[in-house]
Amino acid sequence: MQTSPQRLLVVEDDVTIARAVSRMLARQGFAVAIGRSCAAARALALAQHFDYAVLDLDLPDGNGVDLARDLLAADRVPNVVFFTGSSDPSLVARARRLGNVVMKSSGTSEILALLTQENLDAPESRTAPSHSMQRIRAHSGVTTTSSVATPKSRAR
Repeated sequence: MQTSPQRLLVVEDDVTIARAVSRMLARQGFAVAIGRSCAAARALALAQHFDYAVLDLDLPDGNGVDLARDLLAADRVPNVVFFTGSSDPSLVARARRLGNVVMKSSGTSEILALLTQENLDAPESRTAPSHSMQRIRAHSGVTTTSSVATPKSRAR
């Protein structure tokens, strides 16, 4: 039985960067959807659950930190990685509290390394809240003990 590819949401307003990240991740077997704004990302996340999100911090209608908080709190995505060129140290620090931050100057390969490392295991192997969800709960004062619902292996 084959499993469905991991679903990944890329939110990036620069078309060239969005395509490069998307192509690199698709070659690695991810099913990638691209949103170019917070509004587009929210609409995509309402339509389906994602296993991961790669978010830019500086978006035309908001920022990736607020978007990540919304997606994590709504259980639409269990893990986020920020991919940014932001020069706002405060925004980058806030992002680090929710997930890993990769500077665009580091290149796209670091994103793949983070998505495949142990603390971002495939969601179907998790029984406890995700790393990112634990971070948002710790920094938002949420004291719930429920786990993130995780999909079982899906047959094609």
